[in-house]
Amino acid sequence: MEPKAERRCHILFALALVLLTVGVGYCVIFETCLADFLVVVAGLFVGWIALFYCLGNASFWR
Repeated sequence: MEPKAERRCHILFALALVLLTVGVGYCVIFETCLADFLVVVAGLFVGWIALFYCLGNASFWR
């Protein structure tokens, strides 16, 4: 994998983990889950994008 694509891959996965952590943590602590549900959905969406981006740029496909 190219270094630029690898950095993007790590950033996308990190963003997904942060969104999921914030969404679930805020829901557990403050017990208001409607807006946090959208944050969790956004985290899952970014996570899937990261997975497909990383798999698409992986060197074992070439």
